[in-house]
Amino acid sequence: MQRRTLARSVLHASSRRRAGCSPAAAALATALSALAAAPVARADGAQAAAGAHDQDDGPPPVGTALFVVGVDLEIAGRALSYSDLLSENLRTYEALGVPMPCVWGELFPLARSALPVLRDLGLSLSYARALGLDSEGAGGARASTSWNRLHAGLRGRYRLGGQAGPVVFGTFGLAWTGFAIEPTGDPSRDAASVSYVSLRLALDGRLPLGPVALEAGGGYQAPLSTGRLASYFREPSAHGVDLRLALAVPFAPRTEARAGASYTRFFYDFDSEPGDLHVAGGALDQLFGVHLGVSHAY
Repeated sequence: MQRRTLARSVLHASSRRRAGCSPAAAALATALSALAAAPVARADGAQAAAGAHDQDDGPPPVGTALFVVGVDLEIAGRALSYSDLLSENLRTYEALGVPMPCVWGELFPLARSALPVLRDLGLSLSYARALGLDSEGAGGARASTSWNRLHAGLRGRYRLGGQAGPVVFGTFGLAWTGFAIEPTGDPSRDAASVSYVSLRLALDGRLPLGPVALEAGGGYQAPLSTGRLASYFREPSAHGVDLRLALAVPFAPRTEARAGASYTRFFYDFDSEPGDLHVAGGALDQLFGVHLGVSHAY
């Protein structure tokens, strides 16, 4: 009987020792796991920070940007000519090498939202003004001349092939080009004054080519008014088209240097008749330029 009692006591004590060691072992295992996980967490954090840094140093996120702003210096020109000109009181007009600073921007207010369509709808605005432009009037007199350009519209974008792939943009809005010559009393010179207010529909795109990007686009302009030139002729009608091409090269985080060219032409049809004060079959008004600039996307 005594041996059995002792055996039971030993077995009971051994059971208590195993139960008492379990919490300590669990705590030790937890501590070791935490120490092992800490370097991994630090490594993951470093990788995430490096990834964010690489993203900031990468090409500007034009396809997903909240806004893009830019400043350009354009060297612009204009050439106005007539077709089937039968009257001697009109002549061509030409202006070359005109400095024309331009500021422009795009804003996509919901770009940071999860809305799949609205996040890619925004607004675009650009304004340019010529500096130091004069025209030669009758007898060689100089006439003060102003040249302004304003575009404003709704803008949408569609990404092809992910965030780093090509982007297609569509724009619908108003375009204004004003070219005003101080009245000189010379109809051949005064007729060159125009004020094009047009509905503009445009499509353009951006194609990444390694570290740089190529941009190209075109638009159609339906003039609502044309200014003084059309008033010289019977039943005038006018239409306009514009083209642009640019190369963008990143040189700082989210910032690009840009170089490009643009071309706009308005073409007229006139229903002139013999005996009219001004007789011509039509006119071609060409506006063109090359530009250098910088832009920043966020």
